[in-house]
Amino acid sequence: MKYGVSGTGEVGHVIVSKLIDLGHEVMMGARSASSEKAQKWAEEHGSHAYYGTFEDAAKFRERVFNCMQGIHAIEALELTGKDHLSGRILIDTSNPFHYEDGHISLDPKYSGNTSLGEEIQKFLPETRVVKTLNYIGSSMMDFNYDDNDSDYAPFTAFYCGNDSDAKRETAILLYDFGWRDFLGYRRHFHVPLYGDAGRFLGTAL
Repeated sequence: MKYGVSGTGEVGHVIVSKLIDLGHEVMMGARSASSEKAQKWAEEHGSHAYYGTFEDAAKFRERVFNCMQGIHAIEALELTGKDHLSGRILIDTSNPFHYEDGHISLDPKYSGNTSLGEEIQKFLPETRVVKTLNYIGSSMMDFNYDDNDSDYAPFTAFYCGNDSDAKRETAILLYDFGWRDFLGYRRHFHVPLYGDAGRFLGTAL
C-alpha cells in the first residue's frame, strides 16, 4: 500500500521507517521538495522510499499520516490541499503543544471544549480522520510487544474518529506496528480530565 507521511521530525521518521519495514511504499512530505532530512531518509531506505512536498505526499498516497507539529497542523494540511485528502484516511498523530525553555504547554485555543482532532475533521469534512499514537513518545510508537522480553506491561492503543471503516483499518495497521491491546472511540471528542492527564488526553481525542 502507498502511504504519504507529512513531517520530517522524530515522529515522522518513526512512522515512515516502520511502514517501509512492513513492505509499504512511502513518501515523506516536507514544506520544501528540497528538504535535506526527507531526501536523506529516502536515500537510506531503498526503492520504496520517496520524498517530496506535503502536496506530493498526499497525491502519492492511499493513506496519509499527519506527523506535523500540532500547532502548525492545519496550516500544513491547507498546503497539502483539501482535494488531495478527500475520501482518504488521514491518521493524525499531532498535539497542539508549544515548546519553550524546556517546558511544554497546550495551545490555549484547545484548552476549552474542542481538540485538534475535532478541528482537523471540521477543516477536512470529506476526509476520514483518525486520531492515534499522540499520547506516547515517538520511540514507543512501533514498540513490538510480541518481541519484548522486558517487564513492560502492554500499552493500550487508543484511537478515535467519526468513520467506522477508517478506524478499523487504522486498528489493523496498529496491530501490524506491534500493538496488541486496543480501545477505539466512536468520534473525536474532548476529555475534560484534570492536571497533566487532562491536557494530554484532552488534545489526544
